[in-house]
Amino acid sequence: MATPTPPPPAGSFERLCLDGLKAVGKTLSQMNLYKVGHPAVMATLNESHDLLSQVLQQTDGEIAFSFDQDKVIANGRIVGAAAQVPNAISQFFARFRVGSLTFKAGLPSGELTALCEMAAMRAEQAKELDTASFLAGRSVQHIQVNEAIYAKVGEAVPAPDAATATANAAAAAAELVEKVRAASVEDSIAALVKAAVPDPADQAKVIEAVRQRLREDIERRVNEATATLRREKTQIQNEQVRTEAVLTNMAEGVVVVDDQGKVLMMNPAAEEIYGTSLAQVAGKPLTEAVKEEHLLSLAQQMGAAAADGPVQPAVDVLSTDESRRTLRASAAVVQNEAGKTVGMVSVLSDVTKHKELARVEREFIAHVTHELRAPLSAIRAALEILQGQFAGRLQGDDERMLGTALRNADRLNDLIRDILDFGKIESGQMSVHAEPSDAKPIAAEAVEALQAWAQKKTLRIVLEAPEGLPQINADGRRTVQVLVNLLSNAIKFSPKNGQVTVRLERVHEGGAKHVRFSVQDQGPGIPVEDQEKIFQKFVQIAAGERHVGGTGLGLAIAKALIHLQKGKLWVESEVDKGATFLFTLPVHVPPDILTETVSQAPAPAPAPWWKRLLGLR
Repeated sequence: MATPTPPPPAGSFERLCLDGLKAVGKTLSQMNLYKVGHPAVMATLNESHDLLSQVLQQTDGEIAFSFDQDKVIANGRIVGAAAQVPNAISQFFARFRVGSLTFKAGLPSGELTALCEMAAMRAEQAKELDTASFLAGRSVQHIQVNEAIYAKVGEAVPAPDAATATANAAAAAAELVEKVRAASVEDSIAALVKAAVPDPADQAKVIEAVRQRLREDIERRVNEATATLRREKTQIQNEQVRTEAVLTNMAEGVVVVDDQGKVLMMNPAAEEIYGTSLAQVAGKPLTEAVKEEHLLSLAQQMGAAAADGPVQPAVDVLSTDESRRTLRASAAVVQNEAGKTVGMVSVLSDVTKHKELARVEREFIAHVTHELRAPLSAIRAALEILQGQFAGRLQGDDERMLGTALRNADRLNDLIRDILDFGKIESGQMSVHAEPSDAKPIAAEAVEALQAWAQKKTLRIVLEAPEGLPQINADGRRTVQVLVNLLSNAIKFSPKNGQVTVRLERVHEGGAKHVRFSVQDQGPGIPVEDQEKIFQKFVQIAAGERHVGGTGLGLAIAKALIHLQKGKLWVESEVDKGATFLFTLPVHVPPDILTETVSQAPAPAPAPWWKRLLGLR
């Protein structure tokens, strides 16, 4: 009797290899009795997986088992005798014509289960089975079954001649081309590999390598082709996030609609103003989502924008809590690159508090000026009485003091009048009554009113007005007020023995006829950077080393009064070369001539759809 081979020492590589094969053999035996999910099978599968994982940790990444006569070989080393492993292992090698069985690092338990399921097949199934295809179909990548190659020795087959070999190769190539044309990419790869690699085990390895390379190449090409799209998508998403953050946090309400008037977007401020939420009105026409007063504000703003005017209309609306609010809207029509209207953006401002503050301010100014004017009138009257009673009897300081008191009373009265006038202008309550007027008498009245003051400063006021000037449409009293203001400034800033020139002339501006008034002084001039500021309220500039008192409202009032008469006021000046203030007023056109001109005017172009929709012209 042969002496049995002693087992390898515990913990050695050889012992681990034999233990792993024993566990696999035990699992194969259990598979003949139970199904895969049975606890006994699962226990032996887990044990086999753990032992094989320990073996693989002591290798370079794979372990290949084979039999050489009665020896068990692992990675070319004898690890034990065939009798030391279960018969199920040797039977598996024989049934499936296995030359070697290879396990690779990273082996999952699912792949080991697939191998055991294949080993448990009946003999007739195993006979016709392609092991490589079966394992590939179960996505097994860490187990490789290498079939043994058997050759039957017989009579030698004569080699074909060169012509026959070439013809056979051409026929095989043509057949392969036809298969590739009619097959899918997957089947084409399999056909090409089978034609080039005879060993089924190697075929599976090559097919998997080609698949992996193909996946990598396709992924790389897709990434290259879509890199620009991904960058643009990221940029668009970033812009969207920034835009939404800005719109959401704006204090003003913003509403966006499409070309059909349906609401696309509404920020929280607009939701508060409209008294509704975006979820309730999204996709609905704006006419159904908001009140009539809101649409009126929008229509007025669009009308002002169409006329290129700076008007920002305000409309009173009744809010959801029944309180009265004032809404100011600013709208813009959105067009695409082709000029087609694709939507509209409306910015809403709740100016209720601003309007209330302005109203309180106007009422306060009106009240204060009224309270000042009453006692001032009494003081002025008392001073005039004293001047009349003591006429000719006051001399020296007494006469100068009385004159100073009268002048200061007049100055205070002028200041109060300026404040009242500007308050009316800001509130829209200032009115002018333009009528056909002669320009020269208006200018002469203003010059005459200030001649005494000019003479006292040893200044000359010269009026230059050509004959035959046409009549103008003007409010005579308000125009005299403007000229007096301009002449007063000229007298204040002109040096002694100087001259102030008032000049009238006919001009054409924008195809219309006007009369231009100008007041020219010989003062220090106005720097270019200050020429716009001086027409703002409460703004005064120093004249050289001097600062002339006043409210800083005179020029603002003058410009507003000229604007109300359909004229314009501006200044031309250079430093140290004096200043010239100019304004124009339109020439009066008789009604019959005006009617004839209007009738000859071409018909206006039809309004765009959004104007017709909102009833605008």
